[in-house]
Amino acid sequence: MPQCDPYNGSGDSGEHVYQFQTNMLLLQVSDAVMCHAFPTTLRKAAHAWFKSLQPRSIHSFAQLSDLFQKHFVSSRTRRKNSTSLLNIVQEKNESLSHYLGRFNAATLEIDNLDESVKCTAFMRGLQPTSKFAFAVNKSPPGSMSAMLDKANKYIQAEEYLETHKGHRNDNGQEQGKHARDDSPRSGRNSKRSR
Repeated sequence: MPQCDPYNGSGDSGEHVYQFQTNMLLLQVSDAVMCHAFPTTLRKAAHAWFKSLQPRSIHSFAQLSDLFQKHFVSSRTRRKNSTSLLNIVQEKNESLSHYLGRFNAATLEIDNLDESVKCTAFMRGLQPTSKFAFAVNKSPPGSMSAMLDKANKYIQAEEYLETHKGHRNDNGQEQGKHARDDSPRSGRNSKRSR
């Protein structure tokens, strides 16, 4: 039988109902079985709430889940709107990879996010002096997908440079290699004075 995390009154009650219903639908159980199985997923305050319901007052799982979610409405996770993306900005020394990760995580909290808004917010949050910001403002990608492709290329370049940092000496030459000396050496390639 699929498992459903216990709900104790904290956390998102809507998410708990969704997880429970998904598991029950996989098992193809009846509405009555769902009503009887639901309290087995409740703990502490949530279980106390269920026990406080009047006997035979629930006639469907839809009614039970509605009452449950209304009672625990204060613990529901609030979805953010697209303007919250404007608060996601790349910090001064933050890598593009880290910024992109934070930005993408924030977009997952927004329902029905328009791609053009997402793209604009991402560009607006970039460090204005970064090479990537310059590149995308000079030639803006036509979609968020194109933006991500371009960002991934820059991230790969950042990572390459980071892994090869310190592999060159002060003259810009790779460590362990000798500089090619093109200057004439005494006794070689020089005309003898007469």
